[in-house]
Amino acid sequence: MELLHSMKSEGHEPDVVTYSIFIDGQCKHGEIERAMELLHSMKSEGHEPNVVTYNILIYGQCKRGEIERAMELLHSMKSEGHEPDVVTYNILIHGQCKHGEIERAMELLHSMKSEGYKPNVVIYNSLIDGLCKHGEIERAMELLHSMKSEGHEPNVVTYNILIDGMCKHGEIERAMELLHSMKSEGHEPDVVTYSILIDGQCKHGEIERAMELLHSMKSEGHEPDVVTYSILIDGQCKHGEIERAMELLHSMKSEGHEPNVVTYNILIDGLCKHGEIERAMELLHSMKSEGHEPDVVTYRILIDGQCKHGEIERAMGLLHSMKSEGHEPDVVTYNML
Repeated sequence: MELLHSMKSEGHEPDVVTYSIFIDGQCKHGEIERAMELLHSMKSEGHEPNVVTYNILIYGQCKRGEIERAMELLHSMKSEGHEPDVVTYNILIHGQCKHGEIERAMELLHSMKSEGYKPNVVIYNSLIDGLCKHGEIERAMELLHSMKSEGHEPNVVTYNILIDGMCKHGEIERAMELLHSMKSEGHEPDVVTYSILIDGQCKHGEIERAMELLHSMKSEGHEPDVVTYSILIDGQCKHGEIERAMELLHSMKSEGHEPNVVTYNILIDGLCKHGEIERAMELLHSMKSEGHEPDVVTYRILIDGQCKHGEIERAMGLLHSMKSEGHEPDVVTYNML
């Protein structure tokens, strides 16, 4: 802001680009009110904001959850003769969906179409995601068919959103069918697609089918990542298949995929829940020796496991270790002890 005042005092007149840059800076630092003041200043000085200026402000308002104020800006720009563009509608539709206002987001879709703007795949993805998150799988599928019929090609993100929505609502078979559909239409699934489906199968107790998906993705040249393996390890642990979970840990390492603290926490938790405290402790030492830093969750799991098996002294020893390593125990950890 000082820079703006300096350039003015030196006789350099800011233009719409200058103001838009300063407004963007204020928005990025959470100073929405100051950004709005700059909008009024530029107008009062005879500098007309453009669609970029409004898009910056609308995005800033949406990011802060001020959807009503973002909508007011849309109406203001229209009433002042500034035409919104696809980016404006993209920001607003995403904002409405994020705040659960699906119907208003759908209204914006119809408005932009009636004004002659063609929605892009990003807009459709926002709407499909919003519908899926509200359990409206049928409407999400209808929107997929609509976008196709209008000549808008869905992408892997579109399919991932729908597959995730189906899995989360227990529609595993439909999710699998959608995987086959996307492939038949020439859309290549990615590691995210497979991870979503593997997670869905695991959560519904279909561990063997989850493992089949792992083999399928590998045979198709899709490399699983740490998330994929962590999901499968979690599924195996939850179904009491600790040895298979440990085998998966060794497999991922041998393939060059480094486990992270989440992977280790899943395994340590699985071992503790099955009474394998010594092996859980061994895994703690292994992860440390391999350069993986345990976190508060790691220690909490182990302390809980030791307490449940009557090993209070060892639990206290773990408490001291975590403190000495700079991990501050939380109230949950203390409650366990």
